[in-house]
Order: sequence, then structure tokens, then C-alpha cells
Amino acid sequence: MRARSPARLEVLPELELGQLAHVPSRDYLVRFAFGAAISVVAALIGNATSPRFGGLFLAFPAILPAGLTLTQDEQGTRAADRGALGAILGGVSLVVFAVVAEASLGRFPVGAALVLALVGWLAAALSCYAMLVLVRPDTCDKRQDPGEIKASSGACASRRPSGQRGCR
Repeated sequence: MRARSPARLEVLPELELGQLAHVPSRDYLVRFAFGAAISVVAALIGNATSPRFGGLFLAFPAILPAGLTLTQDEQGTRAADRGALGAILGGVSLVVFAVVAEASLGRFPVGAALVLALVGWLAAALSCYAMLVLVRPDTCDKRQDPGEIKASSGACASRRPSGQRGCR
């Protein structure tokens, strides 16, 4: 399979609501249960210690571990890897949200402070994704699926550093 030029990559995210009907109910239940359990544990820790210490646990990726596990089982390691990379970008954006919220709470009404933090998070998330598109557009290419990776593993193997597994 020929490698596509960066100009032909399709990197814009696309919303396909019809795909939601194909997700098994069990997957939603696992994500919900894991996220709820982590939120309860974070609240208990915060109540037992202090809000600042409990806040550390609010930043725990409540849905990420369940989501990555389900993604890897159903769509393969490449899809889970891309999800993990998105989580890294989301983590950077979460830091921006927290910094803006901390700086604006107490100076502005709570609603305004949270809107400012949300705007900061959105700007950081979109900026991180745009940077990723510029630096590694193949990582965002929605047309490259696990079947393509297997079919093109020879070309991929020639691009990866020695000792590294998988297609990056």
C-alpha cells in the first residue's frame, strides 16, 4: 500500500451519531461504573483529608482506563494508542483549566470563573490538536484503520526506530 502524502490526510474530527447505536450497552455501563467509582473515591478522600488533597484525585482519569481497555479489545492497539495520545493532549488542557480556575476563582463570580477556565481548556485542547496535526498528521488520520496498519506493516517497519514495536 502506498503512503499518502500529508496533504491528503483527513485529520478533521467527524461526528457520526449513527455509530453510537453500534456500541454495546456493556461498554457504556463499564465506563459509567468506573467513572462513578473514581468520583466517589475522590470525594471520600477529599472529605477525609482536605479539598486540595482530594483535588489530586479528581484529576485521575476516571474513564480513560476503561475506555482504553475497551478500545484495545474492540479496535486494536493502534486505536487505543491514538486514544492515549488524545488523553495526553486532554491532560495538558486540564492543566490549563485548573490554572485558569485557580487564578479566577475568588476574583470573579464562580460561574464566570468556570466559563473562563472552560474557554482556556477549549483553546488549549484545540491548540494541542492543531500542533499534533502539524507535527504528526498520520497520528490524526481518521482513514488509517487497524486493517490498513497490518496491510502496510512493511512500510511502517522501515520508518520506526530499531527496537520499537508497532507503527508510529
